[in-house]
Amino acid sequence: MPRPTRLELFTRALWLAMVPGAVLFCAMQVAVHLSHGMVGADSHAYWVAAGSPETWYTTPPDHVDAYLYSPAFAQLLWPLGFLPWPVFQGVWFAAQAAVLAWLLTPLGWRRGLTVAPFFVAELLLGNVYLFLAAVLVLAVRGRPGALVLPLLTKVTPAVVGLWFVVRGDWRAVRSAAVALAVVVGVSVALDPQAWPRWFEFLASNAGTGGPLFLVRFVVATALVVFAARTGRAWLLAPALLLACPVFQAFSPYTVLGAVPRLLLWQRSQAEELGAEQQEAVVAGSDRPATIPL
Repeated sequence: MPRPTRLELFTRALWLAMVPGAVLFCAMQVAVHLSHGMVGADSHAYWVAAGSPETWYTTPPDHVDAYLYSPAFAQLLWPLGFLPWPVFQGVWFAAQAAVLAWLLTPLGWRRGLTVAPFFVAELLLGNVYLFLAAVLVLAVRGRPGALVLPLLTKVTPAVVGLWFVVRGDWRAVRSAAVALAVVVGVSVALDPQAWPRWFEFLASNAGTGGPLFLVRFVVATALVVFAARTGRAWLLAPALLLACPVFQAFSPYTVLGAVPRLLLWQRSQAEELGAEQQEAVVAGSDRPATIPL
């Protein structure tokens, strides 16, 4: 049995050292959210919006039950608005936990369980960051229409869609555009007055991202372009994070949960490209040699 290298030993020690930090971070987040009554703070706003359209865009950001997203998102949640709040909260939490487990699966169960506690803030608040991480992975893996979610919720993170533009994947661009048109079309048909109200709400609260938001957005855009040109799909996760309007809390960092799946896809693409190049070399060597005249 070969002895582990120094790098392997260092990696194991690093993962082992993360365990107490992960447990401490999780305990602190649970205590803080419970003591401040913040458990389910964001998901409760979605529940209220799903059942009470008249409350949309009536409360400023950073206030209790403020609904900030497009009418389409609340309409999508409409069936869940009939559930009692504790049931809705349980369904939302279960969906988040399932998505987190799926995102971290490439790490293996030991490393996945080590990293999972760092996502507890998002699980407790019930925002949409885990779902944004999931749709980012789905979009890169051939479901570009999934990017409708970031565009119709937090808006600016949809800049990751430039990945397809820079790579010249116009089929993906068309698919995303069609998906957006369908979702918006159905939503407008259901409530045409809600969309102008949302646009007005966005315009009146455009400065809530902080003074450095424009800088972050420019960096995010540049990072997406670099990722597309170099094939580094995993960089889309930090780009999405930088493009989020809110950057101060722990919850937005949840989008980095997309990195393991993006790296997995990136490696598979490299292996496929390598196999194709090898086949091309073999095919070329099988051709009969020609003698120049």
